[in-house]
Amino acid sequence: MRLPDGPDLGLLLIRTDYSSQDAWHRALDAATAIYPGDDWRNGALLTPVEAPELSALTPNEIVRLAREGYLSAVAVADEQSMRDGTILFLDLNEFGGEVGRTFRAIPREIEPITANLSLANMDFSDFADNADADGIFRGF
Repeated sequence: MRLPDGPDLGLLLIRTDYSSQDAWHRALDAATAIYPGDDWRNGALLTPVEAPELSALTPNEIVRLAREGYLSAVAVADEQSMRDGTILFLDLNEFGGEVGRTFRAIPREIEPITANLSLANMDFSDFADNADADGIFRGF
């Protein structure tokens, strides 16, 4: 499996859990929703990547996948995403020295993370370093 080029803006959302189409659609809808009170937001720009070969891949296995182009980070919809709506973010930036580092984010925070990472406004570590003790980023 070869990961496609990332979008100009936004991130790839790699689906690794195929246990339920309904759960996938709920997770995707939550990740791309526009939340009340966020008038300036447009919803996360995520490009879904679905392929049976991606089923049950771990972050370490995703890091080792071939890529069509350079990707600095990806979002992952895994088994936990299907249960609680959090999305896993995976650092692929070979220049940052933390390839393979992860954190999760609640749905409401996915849009600003995606926007800031794709524009290089903020670094992966800005979010990962501010995740709670359980590894979930809930905002600054």
